[in-house]
Amino acid sequence: MDESLTPTRRRLLHVLSGMSLVGLAGCASEDSKYENLQGPVPDTYLTASSQGGTGRSPDNLRSKSSVSYHDAQGAATCENCIHYIPDKNDDGLGACSLVEGYIEPKAWCTIYAKHTE
Repeated sequence: MDESLTPTRRRLLHVLSGMSLVGLAGCASEDSKYENLQGPVPDTYLTASSQGGTGRSPDNLRSKSSVSYHDAQGAATCENCIHYIPDKNDDGLGACSLVEGYIEPKAWCTIYAKHTE
């Protein structure tokens, strides 16, 4: 029998530890999901108005962590909020008149206010 195929405790532990690392990497990427969205928004968003009419002031924006920005759990999403500035450059992301960085349409935060047309 080929010894390279024989299961050993060492090989089993090696495989299990590798699987654990893959699992942890998945968790880490979930936690840092919004890190790439923190940077400055394109100029078209800097002082744009939200769909509710609120003007964006770059000097008075809140951080995402201060408003508990995260994936939405229901129909209340950023794209349905009066503070949301819809996508202007076809990248699938928008901005907010009150929160810094890019905003995902399907996210949510504590300052959500339903937009009705």
